[in-house]
Order: sequence, then C-alpha cells, then structure tokens
Amino acid sequence: MGAGPDKRIALKQWLRGRLTDGEQPKREWRQLLEATWDHLLRTPVHDLIDAGTAKAAADALMTPELVTELARPIAAAVAPAVIEELREDGRPLKRFLPQDAQAKLEEAIARPGLVHPDWVRAMFRGEAAEAVLNDVLYRALTDFSTLLPRLMVKVSPMGRLRVLGSAGAIAEKLIRDLERRIEPEIKSFLADRSEQILERAAEFAVGRLDDAASIEFRANLVRFVLSKSPAFFVGAADEELLEDIGLVAELTARHVVEMPELRADLHAWIDRAMAYSEGMSLGEALHLEGMEARPPIDALAEATWPAFTTLLGSPQAQMWMDTLLDELLDEHERIGDS
Repeated sequence: MGAGPDKRIALKQWLRGRLTDGEQPKREWRQLLEATWDHLLRTPVHDLIDAGTAKAAADALMTPELVTELARPIAAAVAPAVIEELREDGRPLKRFLPQDAQAKLEEAIARPGLVHPDWVRAMFRGEAAEAVLNDVLYRALTDFSTLLPRLMVKVSPMGRLRVLGSAGAIAEKLIRDLERRIEPEIKSFLADRSEQILERAAEFAVGRLDDAASIEFRANLVRFVLSKSPAFFVGAADEELLEDIGLVAELTARHVVEMPELRADLHAWIDRAMAYSEGMSLGEALHLEGMEARPPIDALAEATWPAFTTLLGSPQAQMWMDTLLDELLDEHERIGDS
C-alpha cells in the first residue's frame, strides 16, 4: 500500500525540519563545509570546470546591459556609503603598517630603476608645465636682469646721493625703463626655448632618478601619504563628483565589455589557466596542497547558516524538495510493486 497524501505531507514537513531545526543540522552543515573544502582541494581542476563552459559563462557575463545594471547600484548606493564612512575616519593610514613593514616599503621604493623615465618626462610636458616654467623663469630672469643695474646704482654716487631725492628718482626711472625694455626680450626668449628647457630639465631629472635626493623625495611622498587619513583623500568627493565617477564607471564598463579583443583575451587566459592546471588538483593549482593553515570552518559555518536555512525555506527550494520526496516515494512504491 502506497503512502497517502497525509503521510506525504507529514514526511515533507519532517524533511524541512530535519534540515533546518535544532543543533544537529548546524553541526552537519559545519561538517559538510569542512568535507567540501577538503574534497575540492583533492579534486582535479578539469573535473571542476571545463574550458568551453567557462568561456560561455564569461561571454554571458560580458554583456553591456548586464554590466550596466550591475554597475549602476554600486555607483548609486555602495560608493556613497563607503565614501561617507571614509569621511569619518581621521586616523592616519600608517596605522595599517607596522614599523618593520614601513621600513621594508621605504627600502623597496629606493630600488634603482623603480621609476620609469617616461613618468618623469610626462611631468615636464604640456601647456601647464610650460606655463609654470615661463612664469618662474620670467620672474627669475626679470629679477636677475635688474639686479646688476640696481647694484651699480646703489654703489654709484647717484645711489649715495639718493637722500637728495632727485638723484634717487632718476635712478629708479632708469631701472623701470630697463625693466620695460627687457620684458619683451625675456618673453620672446622663453617663447622660443621653453619646450627645449623643459626637455633638458626632464633629462636632468631622469639622469638623477636614483640619486639620494630622488630616493628621499620618493620616501617623503610615501611618508606623506601614510601620514594622511582616509578623510583627507576623500575630502573633495562630494555628491556631484560621485555622480560623475559613477557615470564614468558605467560608460567605461559598457565600452570595455564591447571590446572584441577583451573577449579574445579572456578566452586565451582561460586556455592558459586550463593548460597550466593540466593533471593538477585544485589544491596543487592554487599552491594550497600541504598547507597547515585552514579556513575558519567554525566561523564560516556559523556565518553562513542563516543564509543556508533561508535558502532552504524559500518557496522554490521547498517545492524542489517536495518534488524530490514525491519522486522518491513513487519510485519506492514502483520498486515494491515490481
């Protein structure tokens, strides 16, 4: 005699409770996580993933519509919340680095050849660099060009008689006239040679990239960054800027996923990864084989248990379990009748 409707309902209720109620299911969930971790590390990579399906999944994920829909909530909700938290953090970044780590970092940035010369050359190019150079040199050349005349006036009888008034006035007039006459000459000189001067300045800096002064400059820059707080770096990130950044991220994401070469690069990367892991277990491929350190299984089990029970309690999961139980009972009755 087969299981009647009431018995089937009772069995389904029992199964749901058995999977989610009490301490025993929680212990079994913890055991399942630990066993799954160990089993995955021992499993060959090629048993876990196939190159063809991995490429198909990558292609499915790389659609402009999907990327836009994923990027929009991040830009609209996550980024502002993170920025707001950072604005409240006035503690220096160096708190994250112990003294020995800071020393190692400074040692690393002192390595010869660390800074590519093109970084330096780029700083000496463009209209902004020319404008700064022209202003600085113009002031320096103007001051220098009138230095000698002023000195001569000062030591001359005219300068000594400045107390008489008229002699001093004549001297000042002569100097102002000299400045007026030399100003266009200086501007013409700078207009013709500013680019050449910048190139020479860049090459001068490049030639001394690994000098003690340059290394100290890099070290001071790192110390400055570490001395500042997250609030310092996000101080200018207002709502308008965040909206602009969000739009840039969205447009960039759409552009990137539409690049045909990126899809080809991803496929090639998958092929290289599969070739590298040929004959390896997952633990060997990830260099986790033989490691004594293990994930915090107890903490992970405790943290994921609510999500697991919520998933099993969803209508879709309950319908799936009910269907499986009905099929199991039907198969049991079929075998019993045969």
